[in-house]
Amino acid sequence: MEKKSIAVLIDADNISPSSAGEIFRKACSIGEPIARRAYGMVNCFASNSGWVNAQREYGIVARPQTSNVAAKNVSDIALVIDAMEFLYKSPCQGIFIVSSDSDFTALAAKIREGGKSVYGMGGSKTPRSFRTACTDFFEISIAKKPATANGQNTPHATCPRCGGQLVASRTKSNQKCRTCSKCGGVTIKLSVLGKTFSADGLEKMLEAARLHEQPGCVCPDCGSSMSLLKVSSGKRQVEIDVCGKCRAVWYDKSEFETLVPNDGLLLPTVSAGKAYRREMVLVLAADLRRGHLKVLDAKGLQMVMKVSYHIPQPDIGPIISTLMCQRILQIDKKSGRISVLAAGK
Repeated sequence: MEKKSIAVLIDADNISPSSAGEIFRKACSIGEPIARRAYGMVNCFASNSGWVNAQREYGIVARPQTSNVAAKNVSDIALVIDAMEFLYKSPCQGIFIVSSDSDFTALAAKIREGGKSVYGMGGSKTPRSFRTACTDFFEISIAKKPATANGQNTPHATCPRCGGQLVASRTKSNQKCRTCSKCGGVTIKLSVLGKTFSADGLEKMLEAARLHEQPGCVCPDCGSSMSLLKVSSGKRQVEIDVCGKCRAVWYDKSEFETLVPNDGLLLPTVSAGKAYRREMVLVLAADLRRGHLKVLDAKGLQMVMKVSYHIPQPDIGPIISTLMCQRILQIDKKSGRISVLAAGK
């Protein structure tokens, strides 16, 4: 039996590139994708974007868009225009719309009225209106990471730019964040910018994000579509992605340091080398002497460094050796018990 032909249209502003494999596995189980297109703002298809890799791997044709006026979602409009062409001018038997956006409800209803099947695919928060308007709707699964030290499972977060895995990290001021070791992006809560902007300024950012005038990338925390906001720090302006639902912020490489110049990132990668270990020695020394970090023996210290400070295993030994050489702590060779030395001793 010959497979039906379908057109796959992806809202790249709303869907993470890490889902591309699942999207096309499902599409190929339905029929033969004769058209594979992705629609999004220009930054979705930049050289460090995950959609660039997805294009090569799955034969996707990019449809980058440029917004000339604020509050106009040109990507959605471009997708609708192409869907209408496939409905009336193409021999394809179905249209596969990949998005979690309720704005495509009317489009799905129109395609069904036109006599063709419409398939939808989106995240768990896709509104019921779009789901029921489709002939069939498929939910994008959320992968799970292995159980953490406390026995709980946590969502497997992926980079909204390149599709790489986000790993737990900390800033120099000991703020928890997650970083992408591939493209250098960072996700952290909006409240961290309280050192740079006033409380009123942060509320205005959040209010602007909720208006969603300029779509940004997919939120790595909750899966919602983020808003692209232009903010300034001193004489420099940067564009950051802010989630109006969970207050997460996505910074592309170097944007965080631009907005918070006195802070920076401690990347949890083995390749971070001497600079990374030097920064972690400073953090651990301060926490040990202030009593924020209390451990009894060397094994306990190693476990805390790995679980709470997210230090890679190869870096744990060299960091402990440095702490001992700098006379910050002392470890008894027989019992393994730890003594924290006061400054100057």
